[in-house]
Amino acid sequence: MSGVSPQSKGRKRKKQGARRDAPGADAFADRVLDDAVRELAGATDALQAELYVSVLLGAWWGKVVPDADPEVVFGEELVARAARKRIPGAVALLRVIAILGTPRQREQAAAGADALVAGGVDEPAWVRALGTERAVEAWTYGDVYGDQSTVLLVVERGGSRHALVALVDHTVGGVAEEAFFTDDPDGARAELRGIADEHSVVERELSLDEAAAMLVPAFAVTDSAAELVSEPPVGEEFAASRALAAARLRLLPAPPEPVPALPDEASRAAVVDEFLAAHDLPPGARGCAEMLVEFGAAVSPTRPLRVGPGTLDEFLDETLNDGPVVSQAELEALPDTVRAWADWAGRRSGLPDAALAELADEVDDMVSAIGRAGDAGPVPGDVADAYLAGLDLESLTPEDLPDVLARRMFAVPGVDTRIGDEEFSFLDPSDPDDRGMLIEGEHPEYHEALADPGTETVDGANPRLHITVHEIVANQLWDDEPPQVWQAARRLLATGADRHDVLHAIADVLVEHLHGLLTGQGDGDIAPYIAGLEQLGRDLEPGAREPAPVIPLRRNR
Repeated sequence: MSGVSPQSKGRKRKKQGARRDAPGADAFADRVLDDAVRELAGATDALQAELYVSVLLGAWWGKVVPDADPEVVFGEELVARAARKRIPGAVALLRVIAILGTPRQREQAAAGADALVAGGVDEPAWVRALGTERAVEAWTYGDVYGDQSTVLLVVERGGSRHALVALVDHTVGGVAEEAFFTDDPDGARAELRGIADEHSVVERELSLDEAAAMLVPAFAVTDSAAELVSEPPVGEEFAASRALAAARLRLLPAPPEPVPALPDEASRAAVVDEFLAAHDLPPGARGCAEMLVEFGAAVSPTRPLRVGPGTLDEFLDETLNDGPVVSQAELEALPDTVRAWADWAGRRSGLPDAALAELADEVDDMVSAIGRAGDAGPVPGDVADAYLAGLDLESLTPEDLPDVLARRMFAVPGVDTRIGDEEFSFLDPSDPDDRGMLIEGEHPEYHEALADPGTETVDGANPRLHITVHEIVANQLWDDEPPQVWQAARRLLATGADRHDVLHAIADVLVEHLHGLLTGQGDGDIAPYIAGLEQLGRDLEPGAREPAPVIPLRRNR
């Protein structure tokens, strides 16, 4: 898609913002200001200048400054410094911030620019175009279920047009996840239309009131999330585009307060009664239906009965991982209830038959693991993808799958971890590098030593060798190569040994028989290693049995 897009870089780990009195802060601020006034002095177009300043203002959006507001520490400080520079580039910077900044920044920047101009400082000709733009049309493109919407807001200024393109995720409260700009709105529309098909993507023109009702709350939700979490749930270009996007949203009418479709307990209970009357469901279904209605009313007040794969996946994840305790009767009824709800609510919403069939298949996949012995809930989509990566699913029978998942989740039991002071909310266990980090995270006693190249042992053990051997065993379990590793692990588990002891027992055999291979010596013959594995757990006590796999199918929280 042709775009006038801020620079896109890979996501990096966030660091704490610097205080105003941090060493070198003044020099850094002066360098940023010098670069900005030079860039804007050479700009020839208002949109070019706005995009540049949007990137600049986005540099501290979502950052954390201890005991301070980054919009004050960085943004208002930048305005104050620019107001003291008697050069055209400084006026240009202030004029753009007077359009894109926070309310205080806009007020301060406008006053600073006016003072410089009154004092005889010239401003570039393109500055006169700022503030003359107007929103002229809007379009939305989204899946037929309403889980996600892409909104194209077209803006006209001086005979040319550009557009904000924003992605809104309705499964998590209508958050704006992506935003960027294009100078070819017609080309963007054509490209979006090109991905539409008869049932999965729909196109609709929006009134400006409708665009405001969709976009303004979405960006507010994202801003609120940025204040609460260190990693707002946004794409790579969102922060760089956010200030300009917010300015374009101010061209829209004020959105009305949304009117909840199910405003009270009585209206929600009536929906539950209507649904249950149409289905013969097991005990516990009422509680499940009540949770479905409450979830819908929370994430989509105006369309609480909307159903789609993303919405139902989010419901299951929240209900089984983050929500109130689910009773055994509700857990047993949940698969059938969700299947019935998807069909009933989908038909009530007017979903076409093809979309209903696709939704039914998706829901079957989501709920297939619920209720198995030892199961803690359905696998969230990203976690399931990670643990099933690389498998030929068509060759696996339903009976095989629990053991495969048990093996891989025994090798790497979680997808989040902490290493030192840094938390990782999702690492992909199917990626060898991420798998290594997850294994390192299991050994907090070694983190300080691993960060210090001079530390060779901890309590007589070599931390690097210990983790390397653990990683080798985990990789063998993940790939089931050799299969004797998992066979030995299951025998040891049957004796009552815990996971830690099982891994150490296998690691001891690995080091004993493959020491030459690990140290770069020897011929790498694994036959003795396999023979050693075959002996592990053979001395089971009479009556001992292999345990059924216990599969913690949830993201660690």
